[in-house]
Amino acid sequence: MFDITQEMIDSINSRIENLKIIKLIGKGGQKHVYQALYENQTVVLKIIHSDENSLERVKREVRACNILNSSHIPVIIKTNIDEITSPNELIWIVEEYIEGLSLRQEISEKRKFQLTEVINFFDVMLSILEKAESNRIVHRDIKPENIILDKLNKFWLIDFGISRHLDLQSITATNSPFGPCTVGYSASEQLRNCKREIDIRTDLFSLGVVAAEMILGYNPYIQNANDILQIIKNIEQQPLPRLKISGDTQFLLARFIKTLGDNRISRRPRNVTEAKVLFDVVKSTLIE
Repeated sequence: MFDITQEMIDSINSRIENLKIIKLIGKGGQKHVYQALYENQTVVLKIIHSDENSLERVKREVRACNILNSSHIPVIIKTNIDEITSPNELIWIVEEYIEGLSLRQEISEKRKFQLTEVINFFDVMLSILEKAESNRIVHRDIKPENIILDKLNKFWLIDFGISRHLDLQSITATNSPFGPCTVGYSASEQLRNCKREIDIRTDLFSLGVVAAEMILGYNPYIQNANDILQIIKNIEQQPLPRLKISGDTQFLLARFIKTLGDNRISRRPRNVTEAKVLFDVVKSTLIE
């Protein structure tokens, strides 16, 4: 982890007119995230210390957000990414601030999600993934920390920092035993860095696990696991548990979630279009 000095902050402030940093709201690895004011609106300011790999990843993160251009993905307002000429320079990104709580915070506070909210969750996320699939982009990091529920109960997907662009050369070394991932939410093909198998079905797996956690209140692959190896073993050997969802009288929603979260990639929907067709059938059977 690197530290941001006051000199660095002053330098960035001098380059971005009408920017005022309010407070640090998160940091990790090479990234610091601030709440700030820009032209009298609240924004998020990300400051990233780049190296060769992280520079390319940030470029792809910006590219993904701009291509997808969704009303459920924060807008990137301003960045210096195209001005970076060499590694080790500071990258900054000013993006739309979403007022709300992450799904992780909501789950930690024991929120009970209503059936209508679960339906809305799937409608939003499948819509985003449909557009991502058509542009050959895989998010690869769908998890409660990267989903925000705003004050109007609108779902947002954030952080395309490890997104895979299938039309671009992979950044991850082919001989690496593990791919970039969050253990507990990533499918086996992503964990094992099986590049040829990674596609939108990898995101569908993560979506199924997150939906199960919304209903159960915990991640069944992580619950009671002693270490990362046990979590991986759980994912590769155990199916998601059967879910009981109020209003799901025919258990089709429970079956749909279990199908998305099936570790066998061949058992998941072949694409998002197929997943949406299945979900439309499921919705017709639910009693709200």
